[in-house]
Amino acid sequence: MKALKALLSVILACMALVAVSPSGGGQAAPPYLFVFNMGSDDVTIIDPTTHQVLGTRPVGFKVKWLADHMQSFDGTLLWTYGLRTERVGGTEVTKVDVIAFDPGALRVVKRQEVGRGPAHSVVLTPDRKQVLMNVAGDDLIVYIDPATTQVTHAVPVGKFPCDLHLSPDGRTAYLPERDQDAVSALDVARRQVVKRVSFAKGSKPHMLRVSPDGKYVWVQDAVSNMNEILDSQTLQVVNAQPVGKVPTTNAWTPDGRQSWVLQDGDNVVIVMEAQPPWRQLKRIEVGPGPGNVSFRPDGKYAYVTVGGLNAVAVIDMSKLTVETMLPAGHTPSGIVLLNVQPRL
Repeated sequence: MKALKALLSVILACMALVAVSPSGGGQAAPPYLFVFNMGSDDVTIIDPTTHQVLGTRPVGFKVKWLADHMQSFDGTLLWTYGLRTERVGGTEVTKVDVIAFDPGALRVVKRQEVGRGPAHSVVLTPDRKQVLMNVAGDDLIVYIDPATTQVTHAVPVGKFPCDLHLSPDGRTAYLPERDQDAVSALDVARRQVVKRVSFAKGSKPHMLRVSPDGKYVWVQDAVSNMNEILDSQTLQVVNAQPVGKVPTTNAWTPDGRQSWVLQDGDNVVIVMEAQPPWRQLKRIEVGPGPGNVSFRPDGKYAYVTVGGLNAVAVIDMSKLTVETMLPAGHTPSGIVLLNVQPRL
């Protein structure tokens, strides 16, 4: 009888731990959308199962480029960056901090200055032992120890590295060097550029993403308004086609069949085939300044931040049409879907 009581005590204690855990403890929390608003330094929480806006809370930092495919969530903390200005010798200088954000508590738990901004991407290596970040104002890719937030290595690269994305195996980091019209491949372990390809003069490649199969690198050119697809091994262009004004980023649908290209200077999201011949399938009108996109894992809905409308466009993926617009804070940009219960 005593043994049975002891066993029941253990079971009840475990149940209590699960009940108070912010993310559900032993069971997965339902997904929530976290929308980061550049203009109001806050985050809007949306329930993607009901499309209800649950609330907006201050975060104290500005981040523009943040999306699911950056893979910057370590299971507890979301790694990103914060932009700020600082007066140095009478001149306003953009500075950038690396930030570890607790999405359950909705607060910054770690913050460290890294260098002159802007930054565009913060990524975790697959083993979660290193954080990589582009520091465009200093022409660097930096390696950060997530335990201390200290920079362990700073790798000089080309002029104004404007983005950063890892191959699926984490061995190679790809970056556009905007101000020298080039794209480079960085060996992550060796911490050195191993390949570089030049783009047309003045094209300004400024954002890029590696395909989920690791075969291609999709590059968006800010000035020539082109989307260029490179072979990830040779960095040779295998496809180039005009898209909207100032294309800024792209992301793949959960089934891997489509890639969506967003245009910061236009009102549209362009849906393209993810594989050759990479045809453009549809242009979805969402409003001015689409920033980033997040997809519901079941493939039913996509969510696009629309900075010019202070809203999130909810897109029915079976029809490729906007179903509704949800209000956010001022100038929403970054958006991630996390299985974390936020404590509003």
